Amino acid sequence: MSNDHFNYQREMELIMMWDRRMTIAGRRLGLSPFPIDYRLTTDDGVTQTLPYVGMPNDYVHWSKGKEAEKNRRQGYGGHIYEMVLNTNPSIEYLSTTNSLAMQLHVMAHATWGHVDFFANNKTFAGTGPESIVARMTMWRNKIDQLVNNPEWGWEAVEYFLDACHAVSNHVGWGATDNPDRLTDKQLREQLRTELATLKRRIITEGEVSQSMKVQLERQAAVIDAQLRRYPIQPADNLLQFLMQPENTPNLPDEARMMMAIVHDRSRYFQPQGRTKFMNEGWASYWQRELLLEPDIDIPLEFRFDLARSWNMHYKTPVNQYFDPYAMGLNIWRFIDQEYGSDAGTTRVKYKKIVKNDAGEYVESNKTVTKDIPVRNRDKMMEVRRHYDDNRFVSEFMGEKLFEQINEDNLTWVRRVIKLINNALKKNGWNRKFVFENPEPLTLEEMMEVVQTWSQLQETSEAYHEQGGFPVFPAPAETLQQMGTVIQIVAAFDANKHKARRMLVMRTAYHSLPNITIQDTGKYGDGSWTLKHEFDESFGPLLQSECRDTLKFFRRLCGMPVRLLTMEQRTDARGNPVGKPAPFEYFTEDGETVKETWM
Repeated sequence: MSNDHFNYQREMELIMMWDRRMTIAGRRLGLSPFPIDYRLTTDDGVTQTLPYVGMPNDYVHWSKGKEAEKNRRQGYGGHIYEMVLNTNPSIEYLSTTNSLAMQLHVMAHATWGHVDFFANNKTFAGTGPESIVARMTMWRNKIDQLVNNPEWGWEAVEYFLDACHAVSNHVGWGATDNPDRLTDKQLREQLRTELATLKRRIITEGEVSQSMKVQLERQAAVIDAQLRRYPIQPADNLLQFLMQPENTPNLPDEARMMMAIVHDRSRYFQPQGRTKFMNEGWASYWQRELLLEPDIDIPLEFRFDLARSWNMHYKTPVNQYFDPYAMGLNIWRFIDQEYGSDAGTTRVKYKKIVKNDAGEYVESNKTVTKDIPVRNRDKMMEVRRHYDDNRFVSEFMGEKLFEQINEDNLTWVRRVIKLINNALKKNGWNRKFVFENPEPLTLEEMMEVVQTWSQLQETSEAYHEQGGFPVFPAPAETLQQMGTVIQIVAAFDANKHKARRMLVMRTAYHSLPNITIQDTGKYGDGSWTLKHEFDESFGPLLQSECRDTLKFFRRLCGMPVRLLTMEQRTDARGNPVGKPAPFEYFTEDGETVKETWM
């Protein structure tokens, strides 16, 4: 036990030594993260905390256990390199199974990447990182009190929490909240005044001109229709609307309190979803750039270990189109290339890193003075502060960068084709499967080669299992990657705007369906109406999720609910027929959801 304690203390001393050196270099480079609270823990400790978003004080719910099981199935139950929280000071978990080189990689990535981004990007303004730990503790205490209340207990608490979680992504967008926006009551009074004025004009001016009377009656009819709707303006913050007592008088105050907790928690994490590509790309950029600064004096052997980690997100070429780390890093490098510039040199003085008698790296008494280059990254700092993913990808993932990535990936495809051709010849495969005279050059020719080899690869595996015949010299995954790259390049050549838009639509919260409350039936039949803004890029909603979400929504609003959307008609074989058509889901009671074409 004492030996473990000694090792822990020694590792923390080394971590703090490198932290001081990174701080000097990082601030010189213009980075300014929150203060860091490092926590050295085991993989098991991180795994248990992960479902609670790194916050052990987050409230308990069965979904956290389900997420933990999902993490284990997806491989997160093993080694987790890093986890960092948007708190001030920021909490950063370091695994005890990380090598020292990997600890430095994690610190550069998390502290000088993620935490710097949290502290400086305007999307995170107003999230309250200084108080989030206390707020989560308060939320958990409130939930625990309800669970221990004999009138509530686990079953009743989860009954409402399940419903809140079902709509927790639909909480509007905090950055667009307008404090000067008129309330529904104010807008209703304004419209009633306008309607009264129109009715007076219909009487007075309508006697003079029949055409004017018709025009005024049309305007009055529009306003009258608005006044029969509640809310007058569609509400995109579903949870906030539902928690208002005037909208859901059926709910007990305790349920409203749980809705407020889930709402605030979702708003706190929302900026991370809206800046995923920027944030991961920024961290991936600095995990290398910072550690290669001369005054950090990273040991040569560490550089060999870290080179693999610095390039881990480029394992497959397709990652450069879809992976937040690879694509985000590409864009940041592009911004530096296009807008950055060399800006002279600066002189730094630092203590040399050496090995002591125990073979550990320590700071020596010998100091080094060196002139090192300065890079102007003003544009990068501006983008870091003012952009979100939508603007980041839209503005910088233009034709120039897209074409650079395409050319790099096509070079990889051609190189792999050459390697496979050589392997086929060397192993005596039928020459009709060797494509080198002439080499395939066009996209169509390369796709034909990949399709031929994909069929051959599939049959060769079957023959190998049956009779020991040689297996095709490339795995199916590689051929699939080659085909995907060719398809993406072809799509870009055919329609550059559409190809770029598809990348933009993969960022931020675009993948979430946009659903608004159109009417509560307050001045009608009492039925609530939700509307989904259909986007052809993503297609129809999943029917199973629609049914489940509508049941949970009815649990909160306490009234019949309909959801208006679009659905694709299909033939007997499931093939699409025509364009998407209006479709409706509706609740008959608390547990039954039906659907129909409109």
